Amino acid sequence: MIAYVKATPFLRWAGGKSKILSLLAPLAPPKSEYTRYVEPFLGSGALFFHFRPEHALLADANPHLINCYRQVAKRPLDVWLLLKTHRRHHSRDYYLSVRELGLQEGSPIERAARFIYLNKSAFNGIYRVSMAGKFNVPFGPSPSGLAIPSKQRLLAASAALRRAILHAASFEITCELARKGDFVYLDPPYPPLGSSANFTHYTSDRFGPRDQERVATAFKSLDRKGCLVMLSNSDQRQIRALYRGYRITSLEVTRWLGSNGKRFQVDEIVVTNYRP
Repeated sequence: MIAYVKATPFLRWAGGKSKILSLLAPLAPPKSEYTRYVEPFLGSGALFFHFRPEHALLADANPHLINCYRQVAKRPLDVWLLLKTHRRHHSRDYYLSVRELGLQEGSPIERAARFIYLNKSAFNGIYRVSMAGKFNVPFGPSPSGLAIPSKQRLLAASAALRRAILHAASFEITCELARKGDFVYLDPPYPPLGSSANFTHYTSDRFGPRDQERVATAFKSLDRKGCLVMLSNSDQRQIRALYRGYRITSLEVTRWLGSNGKRFQVDEIVVTNYRP
């Protein structure tokens, strides 16, 4: 008998919510109160995999991330077989050769497996690209070796993702697709706490203060549309000011931040347009 494996995130992602689900999930509305789950900044998809909604619209501005999820949804076993090949050849030199190849070459299934391999082999699991859009994270050796997702884990993720619509699109386009009765979870890149804690390089376009204002505008538009909206962000004065008038809940979160991988206790906020 094959043991049941729950769908969980299979990617490492800066700012991922896996470790704070016990704090975050209770702040979301009950499933009975919304018809569809919408996530415009998908990342590792921790909240999506936790809830496993029947109907979901999942999107991200990173097309390589969305291609990865699409291929896992459609062809999880093929992705797993390619990952086994990567694991067999894994070394620092091999990682650098795969990184040099980039994420544009090859078939969609090859690019998906390469994306996961780079994600698991890169320093701290960071996804960062140059202004030219080239993945440029250094090798991050692990004492326990390369840990690729198991076949059962990819199959479980596939079962959850097959029920979702996946889009490579900006958060604004995704928010425009949301409709009354949807639950929208916004998890944008956070403003950096310092020069070494900048996780805004997910695409060749950097995410700055003006983009935080655009997210706040989208939040208010969703509110007017009749959506239930929840947002995570860093607890900073300028961020709180953008959501004045909405309900704000503070969270204490321990995160690994910066290029040196140091551990910090940081404050985050969750903003909602409903009473959690």
